[in-house]
Amino acid sequence: MLDDKSILNRARRVVTSNWFDLPRLRIRVTRGQIHLQGRFFKSVSAGDDQEGSESGLRKLDTELRGIAGCRGVTYEIENWIHEQSGGWRRRGKKQGTGKPAVEREQTVEIEDVEEPDE
Repeated sequence: MLDDKSILNRARRVVTSNWFDLPRLRIRVTRGQIHLQGRFFKSVSAGDDQEGSESGLRKLDTELRGIAGCRGVTYEIENWIHEQSGGWRRRGKKQGTGKPAVEREQTVEIEDVEEPDE
């Protein structure tokens, strides 16, 4: 089984081979668990979205989990959410529109209004 430093080097290689900008990510390995933190941003745009695509992120996740000695991968990514189902959801934009998404969790306070007596 590989040690954490070897797993880290392989994880960095996987990230760069998928054209993600390494300086925008922090990659750590603790007891075989790979942790990625930061922002996904493509270093080269080959007709792909600069922040990556769902299929590209699934490929990245599969390759990271395939590293010998990897016990799992966790993500704290600013522009994507990795769902428990294995899918990816873009944070802050509606899919395919490039427009900001409306936050679903909105709090609206409604004051009690007393109705006049008739």
